[in-house]
Amino acid sequence: SLFVCFSRSLSYVTCMGCFSFLLLGAMYFVIDIKGWWGGQPFIYPGMNSTFVYVGHSLLGFYFPFSWEMAFQASHWEWLFQSLWGTSLWVLISYFLYRKKFFLKI
Repeated sequence: SLFVCFSRSLSYVTCMGCFSFLLLGAMYFVIDIKGWWGGQPFIYPGMNSTFVYVGHSLLGFYFPFSWEMAFQASHWEWLFQSLWGTSLWVLISYFLYRKKFFLKI
């Protein structure tokens, strides 16, 4: 029983590692070689990643980033809340990028 569980986990990790390698290769081709995409909107949170991390750690459980859900069993509400919170942090980091505010440690 333990071996079966381990082998399933090992195959999952191997499969996900393969897909992440393929995605990395595809992004390298699209961004660095062809120049078709500049990496937006991922550049903005990346420039203030410490601010976004600390801000989410401190404020992630408060409104407007999170709220008490009416339907706990609904995956759609969980998905919407996650997308909403992520979008807000990307928007905040975009405004900080435009103001040229970069938190450095």
